[in-house]
Amino acid sequence: MQTVQYTRTSGQRLTYTIRADDLGRYTVHVGDKELLRGRDTLAAGGRHRAPSKRKIAGAIAEAQRAIERLSHMEEC
Repeated sequence: MQTVQYTRTSGQRLTYTIRADDLGRYTVHVGDKELLRGRDTLAAGGRHRAPSKRKIAGAIAEAQRAIERLSHMEEC
């Protein structure tokens, strides 16, 4: 599991904590509150379900895109 801090470029510019694992799954937190969980779309399907560092990078990138799309979400 890898943990990364990410600051949104718009809105209140809160800092989000992204936790991603080597299977491509991620969760997004603000403080102790979990806002979002998901999976990298490229890692979700296919025959290669083995853990890898590339899936961590993909999950983090997917989480960052999801944070930027939270335009109508109420920020804490």
